[in-house]
Amino acid sequence: MTYLFLTILCTSALFILFRLYSNLKIDIFQSIVWNYVTCSVTGVIHQYNSLTETHYIKHMDTVVAASLLGSCFLPSFFLIGTSTHRAGLTPTTMANKLSMVIPACFALITGMAVFSWMQVIAFLLGIVAVYLVTQKNAGSISTNVTASNRYLPWLVFISAGLLDLAILYVNGHIAHPESIGLFSLHTFTAAASWGTLTLLILLLFKKSSFQSKAILSGIALGIPNYFSVYYLLKTLNYFQHDGSFVFPMLNLSIILFTALISYLFFKEKFTAKLILGLALASTSILLLYLIKA
Repeated sequence: MTYLFLTILCTSALFILFRLYSNLKIDIFQSIVWNYVTCSVTGVIHQYNSLTETHYIKHMDTVVAASLLGSCFLPSFFLIGTSTHRAGLTPTTMANKLSMVIPACFALITGMAVFSWMQVIAFLLGIVAVYLVTQKNAGSISTNVTASNRYLPWLVFISAGLLDLAILYVNGHIAHPESIGLFSLHTFTAAASWGTLTLLILLLFKKSSFQSKAILSGIALGIPNYFSVYYLLKTLNYFQHDGSFVFPMLNLSIILFTALISYLFFKEKFTAKLILGLALASTSILLLYLIKA
């Protein structure tokens, strides 16, 4: 459970930092790019002793798979941003969180996880919890959403779910426990390469202005972001690639933890729907824990 706890902690830190950045007028795209660069540097430092020619030759399939996966990170981020702007914050957030359905169902269907009714109940409670919690942002829904933009949250749901599914599949069928470091490093290196190239093009054609404070914010994001993926891979290995347990437990725990932080430090109000959603999330987490206990 230690790796799962560390994954929750590192991933929650990202949401909290984004919450802080919303008040500092930081260019989020530039911050994300520098975040990927920092992830890559952190990975090199963290995995320095294993970056040998022999290790690379042995795990070249992992490096290739991670690079392809990392190339999808930036488009997925763009899609989330576009959907939030055009379709609204609430449907986009809900679609992103409910994407846990895809890797969880895949794990059950393929036999990577053992089916149980308690797990199904916990899963359904988690879905209802996500819906109720995201309703606290209902005022952020765009009132003039065109027919074409209504499909954007569905695209977010599919892209986020497929990314989680790809991580689950690569970690379970291609990567090995000793190549987790290379997997994490090259996923972010690919994302950093595409992000840097895109940023240079935007700056060259004056579609964006360089922002120095985005570098500092990206560094602050990058360190926990690298370890959130690294510990996620460790968690999946520990629970034998059971995506039906890991992803629901991870998403629901993040919702609970960030809600508590928001209440204590950002003075966000707890509505009746939010309290009910958090209660259902807690119940779902307890059921999932009892299954694995």
